[in-house]
Amino acid sequence: MADAFPNKLTSRESLRTKTYQLLESETSKNFVAKAINFFLIVLILSNVIAAVFESEADYHELYHQEFALFEFISLSLFCVEYLLRVWCCIENPKYQAFSTIKARTDYIFTPMALIDLIAILPFIIALFFAIDLRTLRLLRVLRLLKLTHYFKGFNIFINVIAKELKSITAAMMVMMFLIIIAASLMHSVEGKIQPDVFGSIIQSFWWAVVTMTTVGYGDVVPITAVGKVISTFIMLVGVGLVALPAGMLAARFGEELRERKKKLDAHITNALTDGYIDQEEYKALETLADKLEIEPDELQRSIQVLKQGQHGIKCPHCGK
Repeated sequence: MADAFPNKLTSRESLRTKTYQLLESETSKNFVAKAINFFLIVLILSNVIAAVFESEADYHELYHQEFALFEFISLSLFCVEYLLRVWCCIENPKYQAFSTIKARTDYIFTPMALIDLIAILPFIIALFFAIDLRTLRLLRVLRLLKLTHYFKGFNIFINVIAKELKSITAAMMVMMFLIIIAASLMHSVEGKIQPDVFGSIIQSFWWAVVTMTTVGYGDVVPITAVGKVISTFIMLVGVGLVALPAGMLAARFGEELRERKKKLDAHITNALTDGYIDQEEYKALETLADKLEIEPDELQRSIQVLKQGQHGIKCPHCGK
């Protein structure tokens, strides 16, 4: 009888470990995990499509019951998924040193867990508050954010934005300053002639924003010669300035990929010090490649290239 409790505990821990592997670990070699991920991706996309079509009054009236049933099933599945992720999160190696409560509390406040919470938020809100239907639809559309679980490129993009946040913020601040200056100039030049659109600096903001970020919509245009000269200068400055953050992100994105590749190559080179990579070393490299979001094919190419490079290196002592 005394041994029954440890057995139950071991069985529970084994189930929790398997659940973590299915939901959070690498899925490229596990058919069941791949199937679960595929199903959840289809479910997320179907929810967004349903929310889009339900916003059309005709579809909403015709298929009101079907939409409600689909929403109930989806919310139930998302709730189960969320609770399972919270339950098995303590299997994550970074939470091994934490207590169960501390690990789960930390996980709940991670960006990914908060995104999962957004997916079930309409159900929670509807239980306690009367909320506008359009707001509920918006929350349902935000389920698209759950796709960050399944597409690794999102994580690279988030890392790039985080690293370039200061530079992007500075560029956006400069753009805001120029928009305010442009709106003020056009108000002083065109305000008396076109008081309905340039009568105040606040009214001039619309023209300044669309001119700075595009080439204007044509609904508000300057009439005076001075106004046209100012708008020409603003458009030329805007074309270069708006493209600046995009250029920063593109450059940083390439740099991020090179840094990750360089880190992987360093570990491959270290594993090749004895001339070959054993099974344990290869498994560690696979884990690192998955963490760095580098495809298995790219890992294989890197190993082959570095192996060939090692064969071409001569010993400084014997010359062989």
